[in-house]
Amino acid sequence: MNRWLLTGRTLRHLRPSQIRARVWLTARRRTMVWLARRGLVQRPGQPVPAVPPLARDLPTPLFPPRRHFVEHEGETRFLSFLNKRCALALPMDWQPADLADDHLGRFHLHYMEYLEGLPEELWAALVVDWIVQNPPYRSAYWLGGWSSYVLSLRCVVWMQQFAAQGVDDPRVAATILGSLAAQLRFLRNNLELDVLGNHLVKNLKTLLWASRFFTGPEAAGWGRLGERLLLRELEEQVPPDGLHYERSPAYHTQVFADLLECFHVIRPGPCRVALGRALDRMAQALIDLTHPDGQISLFNDGGLNMTYPTDVCIDVYRTLTGKEITARPAFALEDAGYYGLRSGSDLFLADCGAVCPDFLPAHAQGDILAFEWTRAGRRILVDAGVYEYRAGRLRDYSRSTTSHNTVTVGDADQCEFWSSFRVARRARVRCHNFRLGRDELELEGSHDGYARLAGGPRHRRRFVVTKDRIQVEDTVQGGAGQPVRARLLFHPDCRLTPQPGQIRIENQEVILSLQSASPMTLVEAWWSPDFGVRVPTIQVVLDYGAAPCGGGFALVAEHP
Repeated sequence: MNRWLLTGRTLRHLRPSQIRARVWLTARRRTMVWLARRGLVQRPGQPVPAVPPLARDLPTPLFPPRRHFVEHEGETRFLSFLNKRCALALPMDWQPADLADDHLGRFHLHYMEYLEGLPEELWAALVVDWIVQNPPYRSAYWLGGWSSYVLSLRCVVWMQQFAAQGVDDPRVAATILGSLAAQLRFLRNNLELDVLGNHLVKNLKTLLWASRFFTGPEAAGWGRLGERLLLRELEEQVPPDGLHYERSPAYHTQVFADLLECFHVIRPGPCRVALGRALDRMAQALIDLTHPDGQISLFNDGGLNMTYPTDVCIDVYRTLTGKEITARPAFALEDAGYYGLRSGSDLFLADCGAVCPDFLPAHAQGDILAFEWTRAGRRILVDAGVYEYRAGRLRDYSRSTTSHNTVTVGDADQCEFWSSFRVARRARVRCHNFRLGRDELELEGSHDGYARLAGGPRHRRRFVVTKDRIQVEDTVQGGAGQPVRARLLFHPDCRLTPQPGQIRIENQEVILSLQSASPMTLVEAWWSPDFGVRVPTIQVVLDYGAAPCGGGFALVAEHP
């Protein structure tokens, strides 16, 4: 596909304000690199702005320390992230060769969240080492430690560890506080107004935390800016159904945790009131989209352990607000397009919504009319997850429609996914019917994502879900003879045995049968429950024939 054509189809969905912000940031970045090379950013003898005074009562961490980021092997400590390990040594190699083409890996190294698992003398020494080795405005600084997103995470970690552990050496403390002030001033002038979404929330949380960590007019200005922008963002980013508008349960959880931290430090006023209401809605959406095993759904981008667990987030929410929250037996998150039916340790989740906000496609996947299913506490049908964000075969696999529990026409994707985070032409999704009965859910939806193919095919799917049965009916209208296939990705713990007219499925004590009049084939596939993890599993492919056509299947629970 022509890259210029894809770029044009992608850009037309962006807001003019995003394009203006990106142009301004790009010009600023290149200008700062040019000035820095000539020694014009900070001239010798030029006075350095004073560090704002520290607050008397520093805000302390809200969440428990994430000690799993640090692993011990004998006398050696390893930093662990994305299921990779990096030996901790001073001086530290902040640009390791094995992360040269791993954008997300470099980011995690510079987030420095692993400081939560280090003792005081070591965390402070590592911070000073980072300060010495990572001056601003090097070439492509925005792709590494001085990315506004990375800087936002790191500054909050530094402030929290400074409050929790302290720094005994006054000179080391002064060095850390001086760098913090410089980074916060950088952030103030480089907010991610081009990206928006969870990135901007991270930026604003950092400003709000800094406004309580420091005092004085400058710190108060950070707080006012953070509150003003957060109030604006809450209205859009947390719609009435409570799910963060990027429609990823994993990123929803991350943003929920960020907003809980904002609530922890924000001052009384209209923004705090609006934030409290948003948190109430988000808590309900989070617990609804959490499987009986205590972990989240993997619709769109994310990993099971990429953020705080649901129970930890809900505990913090309960502590802050004094409110209790429980999962609903059935729900419709209509803004996001997620629908669910829960009964004891069973959970059915379906996606019948747009893949992303038009202007923010980064974490979209081809999962329209796909579903997940947990039976008796065991995950049965799963979303493929994400192995990595680096552009290439593995990233393409995680986004592709062929890796999801839905229907493909000609093995095409529902949307034009390209690069790591881009989407050109997008499907329009429609929910035709949603009905809840006693222990029953009926959902019918369609999309036109394949209309760009010959014959303009359109997929329509109907679910009828009861406690012991999931019935799915698919119809593809239009088309020009393209092969139509439905796919089902099973959890690696499931054992599948083909039998006449059906497939027997076993996962511990759970026994099911997959029944269909269509030919069914078992193929090797992968499941990525977390970044950097690939677990072999089985995908069932159902051949419906040539478009236009229809088909269907039933998943039926057997009682031993």
